[in-house]
Amino acid sequence: MAKDEEKLIFADGSITPVPASLPIIEANNILTRGTDLPWETDPDGKLSYSRDFEQGGAIQFWVTKETNLPPGEKPTGLATAAALAVINSFDIRAACMHLIYAAYASQHASQDENPWDREIVIDDRQLEKYLGLQKRTDLNRQQKLDLIKDLVEQPCQISTFVSLKSHPNQKGFTISEGRLWHLVETRYHYQQELLNDQGQLSGLTFVIRPGSWAQHYLSEEHRTTALISKSLLEKVMGIWQHREGAARLMIWLILRSQRPMYTVERLMEIAYGRQRLDDAHSDRKVRARVSNAWDEDLLFLHDQGWRLIFDETTYPLELRPSGFGRTSNRRQPGFFDKLLEATISITPPQEWSSPQLAASSSSDLSSEKTVFLTAEEIKDNRISRDWSQRKLAKLTGISQSRICRIEGGKPLTNEENDKIQRAFNFM
Repeated sequence: MAKDEEKLIFADGSITPVPASLPIIEANNILTRGTDLPWETDPDGKLSYSRDFEQGGAIQFWVTKETNLPPGEKPTGLATAAALAVINSFDIRAACMHLIYAAYASQHASQDENPWDREIVIDDRQLEKYLGLQKRTDLNRQQKLDLIKDLVEQPCQISTFVSLKSHPNQKGFTISEGRLWHLVETRYHYQQELLNDQGQLSGLTFVIRPGSWAQHYLSEEHRTTALISKSLLEKVMGIWQHREGAARLMIWLILRSQRPMYTVERLMEIAYGRQRLDDAHSDRKVRARVSNAWDEDLLFLHDQGWRLIFDETTYPLELRPSGFGRTSNRRQPGFFDKLLEATISITPPQEWSSPQLAASSSSDLSSEKTVFLTAEEIKDNRISRDWSQRKLAKLTGISQSRICRIEGGKPLTNEENDKIQRAFNFM
């Protein structure tokens, strides 16, 4: 079964559908944003996070220490201190695992009459491929197995309850409190050794089943889907420590079927947390760090192929990152408040949007050669703008000594060429 299922997820090698339903979206939020969310103590003394529906009703979440229970047994939501300990242990990389479960559930939904009854059987080797862990030479086999097991279990520590009231276009329903994902079984595989009866752990297989939420949200009546890319999972796994804000934004934005303009304040809250924004209002140094992180994260997303559309009225050139219009690194008084009110649209790379676009994008790239700037063109463009080599270095993130060597005739890399062209085009 596992091998058959492996062909279903990322069937075209890069893109797969996932349910873009509220349980999936909000569980992503819990795994990536943790205690930044407005958790409250419910009447039973358990710590919970809830969202109200516009038409009436709510969806509510709890966390538990238990990862697998007998069928039908209700998970125990944790009180404040114990719940916070679990939430603080959540790893943003577990959101990737959660999306993998959702991708399998989406595939079953398109094939099975009752997809919520279908078990997901997946082994560590498949997960290594999906998450790009086979490229991690800094981790040995045992460390990879430990990491995979930990990430597999974290989404299974979330339980949910849904109560949706009826309205003219949709019938209401109630889903009793239950686990988001059931970890039905963990199978341990050992490499037999001559002097050890048990042997060394060599592999893991996991059996996962969707919770009762799936009976409604995977049904044809309520099912909505989005598309995720294998590149997204690999990228989040690679940047989760040094570019956490960008990782949070990618995970949050990828499931939004609507692509509206968001205020920078809203996106910063997703990326860095409400508390950090509040601290920035009262502390100049924090404000500078947040502003710098935002500029760096936007440039990172752009370099990864995400499309940024700045609102011309609220997000003028002087508020944008260097390389997108701002000519000075000095920020004027009131800069941060104006930045928070600015609006921007951030959309995934085209090849992540649909298999058709991915195919056409690939064929376009294969038939279109990259045009490289010559050393003379770079120098002439720089001088015509009255830029020093130092300024071009700041705008591109390329060292000044490297700029000097490039203008002296050293070959450009693809990345350097893109950065220099972007600086000239946007400035």
